[in-house]
Amino acid sequence: SPHPAMTAFDAPNREFCTVQRESTNTPLQALILLNDPQFVEAARVLAERMQKKGGKTPEEKITYAFRLATGRHPKIKELEVLEKLYQEQQDHFNDQAQKAQELLTVGEYPIDNTLNPAQTAAYTVLASTMLNHDEAYTKR
Repeated sequence: SPHPAMTAFDAPNREFCTVQRESTNTPLQALILLNDPQFVEAARVLAERMQKKGGKTPEEKITYAFRLATGRHPKIKELEVLEKLYQEQQDHFNDQAQKAQELLTVGEYPIDNTLNPAQTAAYTVLASTMLNHDEAYTKR
């Protein structure tokens, strides 16, 4: 039988062949995307990628990651909200270095220690938010 997280995303078990998987959007899916260690780790890896390949400014990095997650450019309002969230999270993690370290150590993928931990933690929260966007995991 599939992993419980995959069941929450309507993944069929392997006993039957399906032509198309159901498409739903539930609070349980959001909870998994925000808290499951594999998704937190995926958000951290995306956060590192944003910093290395996403451009120079937060706006460029956010746009880069949003396009990776959803396949489109963010709307102006989405970009404004994400930039504000990034700034709030960076301020939080600058004040709470231990919290940043706790977030960055989730998962097994090696941490890139050349990057600023507070920024990486802030971008991790941002990446998690983008990966939790309806368009990032639901194909209609």
